[in-house]
Amino acid sequence: MAKRIKVSQGMEEPDLLPAMGLFTILIPMLLSMTAFQKLAIVEVNLPERSMLELNGEPPPEPDQQTLSLSLAATKDYLVIGARGGFQPNVYFKEMWTFRCKSDAQLVTYSVEDVERTVSAGAGPKCKDGKEMDKEKYLYEIETIELWAIQKESEEDPGRILWALYSSQGENVPDSVYVDGNNAFYALPGEGDLGATPPPALTKPAAGTALATLDLNSARKLTADAARSNIVYPLSAYDVISKDLIQIHAQFIDLDDVNDIIIVADDNAQFDKIISLMDRAKAAGFSKVNLAKLGGA
Repeated sequence: MAKRIKVSQGMEEPDLLPAMGLFTILIPMLLSMTAFQKLAIVEVNLPERSMLELNGEPPPEPDQQTLSLSLAATKDYLVIGARGGFQPNVYFKEMWTFRCKSDAQLVTYSVEDVERTVSAGAGPKCKDGKEMDKEKYLYEIETIELWAIQKESEEDPGRILWALYSSQGENVPDSVYVDGNNAFYALPGEGDLGATPPPALTKPAAGTALATLDLNSARKLTADAARSNIVYPLSAYDVISKDLIQIHAQFIDLDDVNDIIIVADDNAQFDKIISLMDRAKAAGFSKVNLAKLGGA
């Protein structure tokens, strides 16, 4: 019986109509579910060093209708300057708060203590007694804190100022409290350099009327809020924030009331600059410029 020979047929083209119909339904549905991220732009102008130099020429007469506000950050203090002069220096002690990998706990040391430990060939210690890697400890810094210091003179080492803060846990400060006169609940600490909280600074009880630096924030403390409040070193950032808020409100009619120049040297940490920019923006200064401290 002769075998039937099958003749190969050419490949049939697939029917794409069902797939096209599916895509026609899916694409509009996916687009309707898409959430687009909104980006906020912070305007930062970096003037060239030559723009800050006068080449020996006398400075121009100041415009009497301008504020010409600046905020300088040095290694030891912050200071606000304007057309009329400078406010008192806000001295601080720089502290580094680490999030240890070994126990996930926060631990805070002064910059001097960390540098002394690392120079001795060791790393900062965590609460569980383990040492951080002395070569990589900087990567474990969670925040750079500036603890405000009360000084009587330039030579005075000063004492740490302690204040009342709200807290979200882990003894981490959130918002600083002020009284009806917009003054901090703050006192200098006791002991060496004021490192011990002052006993006279007690946490307010439930029902106490307090406010924060935020607008229209006056309220009476609830029982839960009163329990979570802490006594913590006053932040130099908060001192500057309060002054900036007052300046912006006082000179609201001036043409450059929304402008501020943040001046820092080349060694200033990026975290400090960002924190100062955030505080300036929150105080109402919408145009923030940066400049370098000192000459070439």
